[in-house]
Amino acid sequence: MSVQATAGQTVNRWWYVATGFLTLLFGTSTVNVLFNVLGKPMADEFGWDRSAVSNGFSVETVFTGVSIVALGFLVDRYGPRLPSIPMALCFGGGLMLMAAIPNNQTAFYVLCAIIGAGAGAVNPVAHAAVVSAWFADRRGLALGLLMAGLGACGVMMPYLANWLYGAVGWRSTFLVIGALSTVIPASVYAFVTKMPTSHDAERMAARARGAVAGESLLVIARGYRQFWLLCLAIFLVSTATFGLMSQVVPMTTDKGIDRGVAITALSVLSLASIGARLVAGYLLDRVFAPVIGCVIFALCGVGVVLLISSSSPALLMTGAVLVGLALGSEGDLAAYMASRYFPKHSYGRVLGSVYFLFAMGSATGVFLLGQVYGVTGSYSAGIVPLVAMVAIAIVCLLVMGPYRFGLDGDTSREAGVDGTDERVVEGSLP
Repeated sequence: MSVQATAGQTVNRWWYVATGFLTLLFGTSTVNVLFNVLGKPMADEFGWDRSAVSNGFSVETVFTGVSIVALGFLVDRYGPRLPSIPMALCFGGGLMLMAAIPNNQTAFYVLCAIIGAGAGAVNPVAHAAVVSAWFADRRGLALGLLMAGLGACGVMMPYLANWLYGAVGWRSTFLVIGALSTVIPASVYAFVTKMPTSHDAERMAARARGAVAGESLLVIARGYRQFWLLCLAIFLVSTATFGLMSQVVPMTTDKGIDRGVAITALSVLSLASIGARLVAGYLLDRVFAPVIGCVIFALCGVGVVLLISSSSPALLMTGAVLVGLALGSEGDLAAYMASRYFPKHSYGRVLGSVYFLFAMGSATGVFLLGQVYGVTGSYSAGIVPLVAMVAIAIVCLLVMGPYRFGLDGDTSREAGVDGTDERVVEGSLP
């Protein structure tokens, strides 16, 4: 390959990162934001109890988890474009139909299920598979930039939704954001997203033989202990981080601290999560991934203690930063480690399963801390179980072992203790 061609490929492949980032700006956090901003006026107009909106979000969350797993399998079998386009249309179309919802809770729950069924397309699984396939070098940085789209969604969407609600009301807000969530992700998948030619050729060759490229999830679950370790680590840390994020404001104001400080702490946590994605991505290209994860998760444990127990604004902000580091980096770690411990043609189904547990962990954390407060009247009793979860996650990463696959994803190699590939050159001594 000429230097010019190589340079051209280097420039062009970043387009997949940029457009993936754009898709994730309208990611799964969009639903959470819309239900938070628009749920009360919708419930008030229909005379519903607010729990009806919360129940609808729970329905959407369950279907989102299922769609993430399904998309992972479909991406491995058919590539990212074919399954993702109808899912994106389903997600955005469901949001648009919310603008015409009648005063009927059954219809509301059906629409929530439709939105969740398409939400896999605005989750990182498909784009992470594409970015990992295109980036052997600088994969960590590319994934970090991609995942920053999720954090940007969490920062941008509340302001956009609130502004639209004030200008045009809750129905038109669903319509406008639903239209954006339909057109942008579907267009990216239809006109931009694609795998490298060699990757697609291997997948099509397997289909021609009546097989599926890569190893089945059952084989991976039986033969790769790293699958269970990674799943458990991500589930536990997401339980701790999302549980805390959901309770930052009430947890802080219960200590007699001003609500403005509590809102600032939540904003600091969100901003730290965005920065963490970029920093973790940069480090993943240079440092053994489990080492990065252990350090960040240990800092998260400190952040848990500070957020729950401290009454000092400075310590609260420090805790918010430390928890935000884990909140932002765990998705990067999962996406990168899935590419180094499992076959490349099994990437979608592995990452889909891990992200399913990511989503379930976040729901578990919200429920767990809510129950702790309901039973004890305080969040203090949550310190021990949350820190224990983070500690177990660290142990999981410590026993992951060396990478099983090189950056090209083709050849299994032994890796040094620092995670760098030790390539065996033909003709050299073993």
